[in-house]
Amino acid sequence: MRLPDVVVVGGGVIGCAVASELISRGVTVRLLERAALCSGASGANGSLIWPQAMKRSLSLELTLANFRLFPTLGEELGVDLAYRRSGGMVAIATDEQWDEMRRYVDGQQAVGLPAELLDVTEARRREPALNPAIRGAVFAPYGGSVNPFRLTLGYARAARAGGAELLPGTEILGLVRRGDRIVGVRTPAGEQHAGLVVLAAGSWSTSVAATADVRIPVVPRQGMMVVTEPAPFRLRHVLKPIKSDRDPWAFSQPWPAESPGTPGYDPNLPPGKGMGISQTEAGNLLVGSTSRFVGLDRMPTPDGIRYIVEHTASVVPAVRTLRVLRTWAGLRPYVPDGLPLLGPAPGVDGLVLATGHDGSGVNLAPVSAKIVADVVTGAKSDVAPQLSIASFDPRRFEGA
Repeated sequence: MRLPDVVVVGGGVIGCAVASELISRGVTVRLLERAALCSGASGANGSLIWPQAMKRSLSLELTLANFRLFPTLGEELGVDLAYRRSGGMVAIATDEQWDEMRRYVDGQQAVGLPAELLDVTEARRREPALNPAIRGAVFAPYGGSVNPFRLTLGYARAARAGGAELLPGTEILGLVRRGDRIVGVRTPAGEQHAGLVVLAAGSWSTSVAATADVRIPVVPRQGMMVVTEPAPFRLRHVLKPIKSDRDPWAFSQPWPAESPGTPGYDPNLPPGKGMGISQTEAGNLLVGSTSRFVGLDRMPTPDGIRYIVEHTASVVPAVRTLRVLRTWAGLRPYVPDGLPLLGPAPGVDGLVLATGHDGSGVNLAPVSAKIVADVVTGAKSDVAPQLSIASFDPRRFEGA
């Protein structure tokens, strides 16, 4: 087996996007995935594209840079991504929330992002499925959705067409370290060496890195999802229940006391983010999600599913009339400061990180792949230079 320039560990949307981007730049790549492609967080999300945020920040800049790429990405990959820029609505339940979301809209406009405050009559004119009992809604025109499976497998297809070796079903036992350098990975079939290893293993990145005594601050954050039978109506937008901006636990969704695990406080979620409703081409509703820090546990619970249905039904009452076809829980790789780890790993050579995207891997894959490829090749892409790449450097946590 020929020694590749780079071994990519992880076959989710980030790993496949990195492999595709590297191949396009003439780098030889072998991608290893312990299960099937798109079997982790990339295949367990709600398909939402939501680039709007409360304030101008590096996280927002990264999200907007990715958002600009989605309209032409399917054509570039040769795949119908089912990308739909429908606009999104954040439902407002009370007068108090109305005042909070007025400030949210002002904040959006202050950073140059369009947003509109709608009373209930106008909101329901634009989206008839909304609950008539709501106070109103915020319309955010950048909201939309994409098929995460088509996106991930589209990147995989492009990587393979360019000559990448894709090896799903290859368990990674650990990294191979020689002194202060990572030289490859260990698998049940033996060691596989490469000039460089890119670690894109999502929530498993911390445990893989630890096999070579490399510490990175990625913590799994569990989120449950529900998919319903096809609805007899079409949603015109992606929708979000509002959460109180003043409650520090609200966006992380307080967990029923009788459920196992302890919820984590996520200070990076703006109003409306965290819960969502989108619709597939076939008409099924994707609704979710919860937020729990329970290690690598991917088992949904009745309390969690009930929580999702109750909150989404407050926005679209018809959710209660639809049969639930499937439930699942995915693990989102959470980083304390809300920014992904894109660049050289701390303390060693030969290891580049592409992880820590929390629940935004699908949103952030295109530009993240370009940033990682810039690090690997030493070149500069036409998108990444617009961002302060140093802020994504994993070495910012060194010694923490």
